[in-house]
Amino acid sequence: MTFPVIQSVLDPAALAAELQSRYELAGSVHCRLVSRGMNDIYAVDHADGRYALKVSRADKCSDADLEWELGYVRALDAAGFPVATPVTCADGSGFLALPAPEGRRQVVLMVWLHGQPLTRELDAETGYRLGIQLAKMHLATLGYASAAPKHVAAGGKILQRLPLLLKLLPAGSADRAFLERAAPATVAAADALQRSALPWGPCHGDMQYANAMLTPAGELAIFDFSDCGEDYLARDLAAFYWRNDFDGVAEAVNDAFLRGYQTVRPLNAAEQAAQPLFRAMRHLVITAAMAEFVDRIGPVPGFDRNLSDYVAMIRQRCNAAGIR
Repeated sequence: MTFPVIQSVLDPAALAAELQSRYELAGSVHCRLVSRGMNDIYAVDHADGRYALKVSRADKCSDADLEWELGYVRALDAAGFPVATPVTCADGSGFLALPAPEGRRQVVLMVWLHGQPLTRELDAETGYRLGIQLAKMHLATLGYASAAPKHVAAGGKILQRLPLLLKLLPAGSADRAFLERAAPATVAAADALQRSALPWGPCHGDMQYANAMLTPAGELAIFDFSDCGEDYLARDLAAFYWRNDFDGVAEAVNDAFLRGYQTVRPLNAAEQAAQPLFRAMRHLVITAAMAEFVDRIGPVPGFDRNLSDYVAMIRQRCNAAGIR
């Protein structure tokens, strides 16, 4: 019996052999770990080019949810968007499932996106273009559906992960008391929104500069669809704001992003009014997620039992949404 493991690193050589067999790749295959986080990403080199391999953590999502994600990415590819399109296995399946020490892990082979990843140095013009891209994605996939729906479910994630976040804060502290009060109030405010007033449809779920790159052709390629699902379309903008808040990117870039989005799909009055609430929710869901996964992916800046900066951002955004 081995000691329990919560997230292992799959052996690249063994993965290469598995891929060679399951995808019928002729010739040598070389696999190398290039990123470790919520998912592990490998670069896979073969005679016909380079692929990206995503290894999900155990129990991250159901097979049905993953099939929804893969279908959504294929729909975007069919609509002409530069995305990391999944490669189908030789037996016709969309992904592999491998038995790791901590449990079953889903593995997806995708085309490699060539380009320059965006950084926190992005300017307003790039933000404007990303807004246009997101709005076009929303419109292009409105008709996408799968056998089983997948929802972003931000409110549920906040409430599920909140106890883990609260454990990182001293009992009786002002920050803990604020989160105990503000998190349920934020989720309740979102649950009270009138579904009929806010358009709903397939969303990226994590549309921020770190999930985009500029291709050699000058296009904006979007990747990392792990958090995709059906949601309010207007809530999909909040991830962009959150990441910029997190990294200190100028508010002018957010303004440009929103202007770009609205050149393609103008927000109605209810969607505009909900933007502060959606931004607050994004801060809550991501901060709580970091508390949940810090022991899987390693140190996260701020999670050394000093969460004051994170809570200050949450407080600021909740206050802007009328929650105190």
